[in-house]
Amino acid sequence: MSRKKVVVIENDKQTRRLVRFALQEAGHRAILASGNQEGLRTVKREQPDLVIVSFELDDMGGDEFTQRLRADTATDHIRIIMVADEDRLEDLVIGPGANADDYLIKPFDAQELMSKVAPLLASPDEGVVVSTGNVELDNKMAGGIPLGSLTLIEGDSGAGKSVLSQQMIYGSLLDGYRLSLFTSENTVDSLIKQMRSLSLEVLDYLLLSRFRIYPIETSHLGREAPPTLMEAMKHEKDRDMILVDSLTSSIPHSSDKEVLAFFEESKNLCSDRTTVIIIVHSHGLSQDLLIRIRSLCDAHLQLRTEQVGQRLVKTLEVTKVRGADKTTGNIISFEVEPGWGMRIIPISKVRG
Repeated sequence: MSRKKVVVIENDKQTRRLVRFALQEAGHRAILASGNQEGLRTVKREQPDLVIVSFELDDMGGDEFTQRLRADTATDHIRIIMVADEDRLEDLVIGPGANADDYLIKPFDAQELMSKVAPLLASPDEGVVVSTGNVELDNKMAGGIPLGSLTLIEGDSGAGKSVLSQQMIYGSLLDGYRLSLFTSENTVDSLIKQMRSLSLEVLDYLLLSRFRIYPIETSHLGREAPPTLMEAMKHEKDRDMILVDSLTSSIPHSSDKEVLAFFEESKNLCSDRTTVIIIVHSHGLSQDLLIRIRSLCDAHLQLRTEQVGQRLVKTLEVTKVRGADKTTGNIISFEVEPGWGMRIIPISKVRG
């Protein structure tokens, strides 16, 4: 990655020193500002590649500051990371409508900081994406998920999480990537048959060892399930992508801190451009924990089953894709059709 320019607007001296040191160690130029007015002038003058700004500034909150940057055509294109204390989580706007591209929750270390910074500073020619093999679906998903992203796929039972992950597996195999799947939902045989029924033929990739499938039964391990699964994931060092479908059965005996630690370690696996995709059932995690995990992940895809008139429709909301080439926030209606896979339904047809 080439040398980039980052403006850091933070009142806390210790945080400023940490951020500056981490950025300089990574070869970037850090420009410090201690207040909002100075920060605005610095951003306009320097035109940085990224702004890291505190949620709590002296006389202008971070939200107002980011709104001003977004409202000015001279600065509306600049990437923004918001830094906030843990007790301000409920005040943050995350997902569609957010002015910041990502968030850092205090306390954090240099490694966590750079895991957030790196995707936002990636050059356009570094933006290789994970494809579903379906052009229409990729376009709806902000052009595809950048390689090296930690991705959360979340939804209730029957909402289409596994089908979406299978589309991503197939598209990535077509693009030449090497994948490993840890699944509590299928055996090797049932997965191959399920994907074949959707015209997603992957047997050849399995025989060539480009695709590895590991059925997992971790519920009996109790609190040891997440670290045991993580150790298995770390052994897949030659893989471009690692998927977990799903994590829910591995965490019922774990604390929120232990689950968050699993996602943080997964984020570390992404540092060498490995893409990690983790599927969870929404009901399996507390709301507070989900907020933390969504903030930590580079991409967040949420699936639901909704009643529209007399019809049950599956929807996919592209809540966040950090580093995406196109706008996120799209809501996609789809159905799963044998021999076809995910077929997008126009909104007008759904409502009709």
